[in-house]
Amino acid sequence: MVMGGRPDNRFVRPIPAAVRSSAGHFRHTCVVDPVAGPGVVNDDRVLKATRVVSVVIIPVLAAAFVILYLFPGRTDQLWAWEMRPTMTAMVMGGGYLSGAYFFYRAATARQWHRIGLGFVAITVFTAMLGIATVVHWDRFNHGHVSFWAWALLYFSTPVLLPWLWARNRRHDPHTVEPGDRLVPTPVRTAMVALGAVQLTVAGIMFLRPTAIIDHAPWPLTPLTCRSLSAFAAFPSIIYLTFAFEKRWSSFQIFIEVAILGMVLIGIAAFRAHAEFDGNAALVWGWRLGLALGLVLLIALRISMARPGRDRLNS
Repeated sequence: MVMGGRPDNRFVRPIPAAVRSSAGHFRHTCVVDPVAGPGVVNDDRVLKATRVVSVVIIPVLAAAFVILYLFPGRTDQLWAWEMRPTMTAMVMGGGYLSGAYFFYRAATARQWHRIGLGFVAITVFTAMLGIATVVHWDRFNHGHVSFWAWALLYFSTPVLLPWLWARNRRHDPHTVEPGDRLVPTPVRTAMVALGAVQLTVAGIMFLRPTAIIDHAPWPLTPLTCRSLSAFAAFPSIIYLTFAFEKRWSSFQIFIEVAILGMVLIGIAAFRAHAEFDGNAALVWGWRLGLALGLVLLIALRISMARPGRDRLNS
């Protein structure tokens, strides 16, 4: 909470002075936390298993981007199922490149708290796509290698990612590192509200796709509607976590992921402009909403990078 114009730090432990080396550089805390469990050191490390899994996933997502974003009209030959029109394929392809960027950051991160929230959001994302695969099993091209890559990914990661999250999160000291900022309460409140609205829409898309299909900006099927709902749910989960996480460093990568994804969606909308056959007001509302959301996220990213009164001295 913000009181008297200054951030309330009661719920985030300040990092102790002992984390500085004799040369004045920041290094991880090495504090044993009895709450995390015996022998667990709160050094904010990213475990090797997490890095390995991230490295393995990156080329899979990159390949999906190439197929869906660069060749959206050839999904009948290259993808797990045929998608029409191309806008849906490009939206998903842009999401996969954004995901590849996240896992690159996860593979190279030195601090777990900077990437940890993503493992929660991606678990929801993969679980939704796994369920959609079972529900629409007959729509998939079971003889294509891309289907089996899809099935392996979305049937395994809903179990694997929570396991990695549980193992890593014990090392998060829940401290504010030097140079970090606390997200102002008005921003956190707005992001939680946005997350709630977007997750509600994603839930309707997944549970009752027929209620959305007739009002979509471009043609959708129950399978593509449910698939896109997972891509909408991912950022929603991140936005909702602003309710209890205050460290800007915990969100920076995900704001960058969202910006990249929205830029790619905007480019896709330009490429597939002829496919937008929905109500004109709805189509323009979608376009303006995308543009406004992109501008606001870029503004947030820039503003939080500037020095502020709530930034800890480094």
